[in-house]
Amino acid sequence: MEHIPAIHAAKVGMRYPARVKALFGGGLFLELDLSGLAPGRAPKLTCALLFDRTLRPMAAGALSFAERFEVVLIQVHDTDVLASLPADPAWLTWNNGTVRNLARRIRETGETVLLPVLADALEEAGCRDTALLEHCRRPFEGTSWVVDLLATQE
Repeated sequence: MEHIPAIHAAKVGMRYPARVKALFGGGLFLELDLSGLAPGRAPKLTCALLFDRTLRPMAAGALSFAERFEVVLIQVHDTDVLASLPADPAWLTWNNGTVRNLARRIRETGETVLLPVLADALEEAGCRDTALLEHCRRPFEGTSWVVDLLATQE
């Protein structure tokens, strides 16, 4: 029986069990285990975790090859799959979901002028990740991996 590629089951915002497959200069190659989530599909999927596009990059860099951990997909395009360490669920539920709702609005409307407001909300929700907060306070055009993560993480 031919297996359907696992990438067809991969969904942005979903948490997946992972392990480090290889290290490269800017991040890690991970192997995701989709066997419990995608019956009838090839159960393994390779993705990248980039140190400059993940929460807690120091923790990501310290992961060992045997260690199992969870990641959240932040981008799935053809064979280009990117993951991040997950956001703290307390941030996403704080104040009736203010952080998640702001991130969704920015993602849907492109109103990047709201990113500093998102940074303030994250800080009030208990986020102490200075790199993440600085990322949100820097003006830029286009999409943000942080917004994608916070808007879609289940």
